[in-house]
Amino acid sequence: MRSAMKVVFAASLILFSVAAFAQSAAEKEAVSVIEKYWQARHDRDFATQVSLMSDKGTLDANSDGTFFRTSPKVSAEELEAQIPGSNSTSVYYPEATELAAGVVLVRYYLEGVIESPAGTVPNYRTRVTTTLVRESGSWKVRAWHFSPLHDGGHHLTTKTDFED
Repeated sequence: MRSAMKVVFAASLILFSVAAFAQSAAEKEAVSVIEKYWQARHDRDFATQVSLMSDKGTLDANSDGTFFRTSPKVSAEELEAQIPGSNSTSVYYPEATELAAGVVLVRYYLEGVIESPAGTVPNYRTRVTTTLVRESGSWKVRAWHFSPLHDGGHHLTTKTDFED
């Protein structure tokens, strides 16, 4: 009897763990939009990038240290003029959280090479938090915050890592 209870307990822990990390359909779709956006950026597919942006524009905090700003939605031609050069970045470790119906927050790392007339960033590495909203039946980027990584890409364990 005691070993049966242990098996039931272990099974319930496994099921709880799987359920805790399961993504909702909205979360999966939002991660897909993020990956599609950055692939379009890599491919210089400005029409796709614009199609994935909110009609209301975006709320931005860029990795260059500028202040928060609101950017209106632009056309593909305007976006191309704003983003000269190439962007060979990849999304790593995306995590999505559905905050409310029609709102998903996606956190991820973005790494790669960015080239522009102003120069090349050969080791671009940043944390990104992106808020997507449901508009006219599709997920759209509404806000993002880029936070550059400066520590060499490694984590130093501290006591607070284990505190609730």
